[in-house]
Amino acid sequence: IMVEIFRGSYIEAMNIKNLLENNAIFVSTANEYMSSIQPWSVSAGGNAPAILNIREEDLENASKIIQDYNNGEYNLEV
Repeated sequence: IMVEIFRGSYIEAMNIKNLLENNAIFVSTANEYMSSIQPWSVSAGGNAPAILNIREEDLENASKIIQDYNNGEYNLEV
């Protein structure tokens, strides 16, 4: 069973997707291309946000990773 773990801008979704995949968590994306075509309509509750789904059994670990990301625990300098 897949569960939604994140919805938001394409860039932020890809950052989170990379963090999850680097921790051996499979991630499925939805609206990935639509959020690139119409970025002005994408927000956390926007018309076509990028959506990340994970396996239900990974929910606890993924939630912790996203919480750490939101708290600035990861250095994502370009």
